[in-house]
Amino acid sequence: MIPKVSILVPIFNVSLFIERCAISLFEQTFSNIEYVFVNDATEDDSLEKLLKIIEKYPLRKKQVKIINHTFNKGPAVARNTAIDNSIGEFISIVDSDDYIDLDMIEILVKTIIEYNADMVISDLMIEYSNHKTLFYNNLATNKIENIKNLILQEHLTTSLCGKLFSRNLITNVECRVPEYLYYMEDGCYLIRMFYFANNIVKSDNAFYHYVQYNSFSITKSKVKMHFENVIEFCRLQDVFFIKHNVYEEYKSTIELSKVKKKINLMIGTNSFELRKKFGNMFYEIEMQYISYFRIGEKIMLLLIHYKLYLIAHIFHNILVFKNRKHIQR
Repeated sequence: MIPKVSILVPIFNVSLFIERCAISLFEQTFSNIEYVFVNDATEDDSLEKLLKIIEKYPLRKKQVKIINHTFNKGPAVARNTAIDNSIGEFISIVDSDDYIDLDMIEILVKTIIEYNADMVISDLMIEYSNHKTLFYNNLATNKIENIKNLILQEHLTTSLCGKLFSRNLITNVECRVPEYLYYMEDGCYLIRMFYFANNIVKSDNAFYHYVQYNSFSITKSKVKMHFENVIEFCRLQDVFFIKHNVYEEYKSTIELSKVKKKINLMIGTNSFELRKKFGNMFYEIEMQYISYFRIGEKIMLLLIHYKLYLIAHIFHNILVFKNRKHIQR
């Protein structure tokens, strides 16, 4: 018997991308698919464009569910809504500004069944406006090493996309992400699922096209929400590992990741006020890990550590200028 796969797709302000995404889903070579679209109160014509595409695929139309939020609730809530309204034995998540190869679901299903796995992961093709690059997910044989790589966001992407999950794994109550988390919610899901999964396998294909030129994406600019969500993400991560009595095993990795996240925020924001407001985050541990970072990151961390916020702001502007010149070459 052919298993059913639920493809979950949150929708919010993706008018320029939804048609390409939907076509790649409806033209999958695998037949037994349930499509669960969650309209997260999109402000543009994304839903109208989706409805027009659905009409062009009459055989798929009966497989489509559309759930409407009355107001924008964010990606974590949209995914939870989609999971709650799905029935598939296996679940795949696709962001509505991305698209997938037409044989992705068929190959991932074959792989997850062949190896009796809880999760199968693949590589990502990251697409920028003028070039593409392959992100290779390097899956280790050791669960602890994989979780450490996820915590550090090294060798493994924390994106939920380009993966296939068993229903039992993704519906585990401890894997459910708090609905107030708008940023880094993927990592919150995935670290927990890697912890609970008994068997994770890799498909060496870059089926998933991860689009990086959507200017409306929540990850593009670092604002107050990003700082607050990073602090909350780290708190939840600590609570999870302490609850399962493994915090000491991951402690140094967790602390290094906190400092890494702080540096990324301090470099990534344009706001002098935010650097000053959140300058003390992870203050007590950051100097232990400064040697792990590149020179520009070290300089930013030291400037913030010693409360030289004006100089840090000038340094940020220099980094932005150098990066723009590099891109233009």
